Amino acid sequence: MKLRHCVSVWALGLISLAGVAFAQQTVPADGFRVNAYQQPLNTPQEFVLTKGMQAGLAVEPVHIDLGEWSGLKSVSQGPMLLVGQSREISQTQSTQALSSMLQWRASANGGSVAAISVRSGGAEGMRLGVVVDQLPGNALLRLYTDHQPNAVFEIAGQRVMQILQANLDAGDRSEAGRTWWTPSNSGDQVTLEIELPAGTLREALKIALPRVMHIYENLSLPIGDEAGAAIDEKTMPLGNPLTCHLDATCYSQYDMQRRGVARMAYITERGADGSYSYGLCTGALLNDYQSSRTPYFLTAAHCISSQTLASALETDWFYSSSSCGSNSLSPNSVNLRNGAQLLYSSANPDVTLLKLNDVPPAGAYFLGWDSNPVPLSSSVVGIHHPDGGLQKISMGVTPLRANCTPRGGNFNCSIGGSTGNYYYVQWSQGLTQPGSSGSPLFYQGLVTGVLSGGSTASCPASDATSIYPSLSSVFPELRKWLVDANAKPNSDPARVPVYRFLNTQTGSHFFTADASERNHLIANSPVFQYENIAFYASKQSVTAPDAVYRFYNTSANSHFYTINEDERRSVIANYPAFREEGISWYARKTEGEGSIAMYRFYNMNTGSHFYTINVSERDFVIANYTHLRFEGTSYYVWSSQ
Repeated sequence: MKLRHCVSVWALGLISLAGVAFAQQTVPADGFRVNAYQQPLNTPQEFVLTKGMQAGLAVEPVHIDLGEWSGLKSVSQGPMLLVGQSREISQTQSTQALSSMLQWRASANGGSVAAISVRSGGAEGMRLGVVVDQLPGNALLRLYTDHQPNAVFEIAGQRVMQILQANLDAGDRSEAGRTWWTPSNSGDQVTLEIELPAGTLREALKIALPRVMHIYENLSLPIGDEAGAAIDEKTMPLGNPLTCHLDATCYSQYDMQRRGVARMAYITERGADGSYSYGLCTGALLNDYQSSRTPYFLTAAHCISSQTLASALETDWFYSSSSCGSNSLSPNSVNLRNGAQLLYSSANPDVTLLKLNDVPPAGAYFLGWDSNPVPLSSSVVGIHHPDGGLQKISMGVTPLRANCTPRGGNFNCSIGGSTGNYYYVQWSQGLTQPGSSGSPLFYQGLVTGVLSGGSTASCPASDATSIYPSLSSVFPELRKWLVDANAKPNSDPARVPVYRFLNTQTGSHFFTADASERNHLIANSPVFQYENIAFYASKQSVTAPDAVYRFYNTSANSHFYTINEDERRSVIANYPAFREEGISWYARKTEGEGSIAMYRFYNMNTGSHFYTINVSERDFVIANYTHLRFEGTSYYVWSSQ
């Protein structure tokens, strides 16, 4: 095969090719081959459309109009596909400035509510960059648009603080680490509404809104899709499809693989001028050796390489055509918005492993993988989102291996023989484009590589090539999660989300691991304010051996939770007002297995208890609520699935 030198690529500038052989890479002697596992079809979602949101909201917001976008859409993209640029909001740069603009009104629950609306003229979509200095955990943040007032996204302050706590734990104390990027919405206007419950001082809220992400490409991501709200702009072709692209929906034999590949949208690193950009890539949900349903997510490091970037990740699942050859998006598409935890990232080989904060949608596949090298001249398949568009499939062979090193905007590769840490793929049908980065390479239906870059995208496909870091080259580092993390006998088959509610009449919190109980409360008990997932617990296992018991305090109209057997017996014997309701979930009495502390407070006014895993919320409560006495660590749970 004749090799071309300095081939232009879309992912990392240039590939410099030299037809020479080099030393054999290290290959694990105990290669693993793991099959796929389907997410159960009855898996509940975290964000649900609540009864009170269906009618839309009637709070008049303060309006900020940034005017029409004057920036360039064809900015230098470097190592990624960019589809947006941040714009500064001078009026709300500081917490003091935003506080002075908010016009508070009494809410239906006896608290306070205010809203601010931002317009960025010409935007196809927007995300607000909210800098959080202090946010009450029981505050509610809502997002909606003028053209979709009923499609409301609602998140509790405690959930936002969990996302930002991960940045702090990773050492990022900068403004970027304290910025919560709101979920994406379609259109050039979005409203942020803030509701504080009764008893929470407005001064306890300290947030700023210094910038907005102006998305200048139509990503077709209206707020509320996953909750079944109205859908708009879903009939237009997305991306820049080439004539030789293959619609993945047309290949039913790869249906399992397609359901494990997702489009990624994320905020990039802050530039030298202080601005941010918006990037698109592709990633894959991986199964682990024990099929634990831990949402490991594989992509390229040039897409995401830090915890702060991972925290702003959105993923779009089943982002494919509604039928073979159609340009419309499947109504089954699901948008997840809670970011991820960074587990591993390496610039070379160009690989990142994340753990999603969200529960993957029902019907998604945790993909199988093979840590063994792929034989030369093998048939391989790529599934990806070229140019950020609908899912496509490519087919080719791996005639050669390569050793590649990123250098600034270039990717220098030496190609030759059967050794190297990258697969060199020659396409026969379909090809890759910007936006495909991070997508999986399949051999015999199993993931075996991660896309780093490719030749300039043009038809025919037979002229196109791509390079994929091999899974075998990074498997020694990834093994600790994909094989060893859940290797103990009777380890957790899956952690279960525990949902949190605020009783707006009593001020106490209620927790449940039962999604049906959650849905019943949302539908039938408006006094309970849903506050999303609070933490993750488990079914009984070696990892989580200890039962957490639930009591109902008939005097205080609140619930009490304890893992302590002596305390449980004492409550049964001495407090007749407490009615035992059985085991709620399982956790740990001691730290370990990646668990974190559950902090407990005693309400000296009502006799109820409050629980949180978030250090920032713990400190906020200690500083602002003297009637809540801190009782220390109650037990240990997990912050993600």
